[in-house]
Amino acid sequence: MAFLSSLNIPVSGMTAQSFRLDLIAQNIDMSDHVASTPEGAYKRQMVIFGEDKSFKRILACRMAQGEYIPNIYNYTQLKGVEAVRVVEDETPAEPVYSPDHPLADEYGYIYESNVNLAIEEIDAMEATNSFNACKQMYEALQGIIQASLTIGKG
Repeated sequence: MAFLSSLNIPVSGMTAQSFRLDLIAQNIDMSDHVASTPEGAYKRQMVIFGEDKSFKRILACRMAQGEYIPNIYNYTQLKGVEAVRVVEDETPAEPVYSPDHPLADEYGYIYESNVNLAIEEIDAMEATNSFNACKQMYEALQGIIQASLTIGKG
């Protein structure tokens, strides 16, 4: 039933986009955060995606140990995508002159987060569309698997 591992690809995509949406929600929640220094202001968080290479790591490790693998397909697991890391947007914090604010520095400035709500909204739409595409792929694969189980049942 190695073909069932093909379901891992869209599921990993849905998981990755769900994680991305969580980060976007966090960015939106922290968008009104202010600080007394540019370093203290909230920095927008972004996720970097990559290929899940756990199969390649397992295979390389086993082959390096000298293990003979007669049927390599027993180890084949289609993994899909993974969140490699979360990075901060390096756009500098925006200084705003507000001498009456309790967090204002000696010059009367506070520093706003570098979160742009329009960009977050566009990223959220993109992540939602990607999630839905993965969901449709998952449902299509389920249909193919169901149909393949009925082959030969005349």
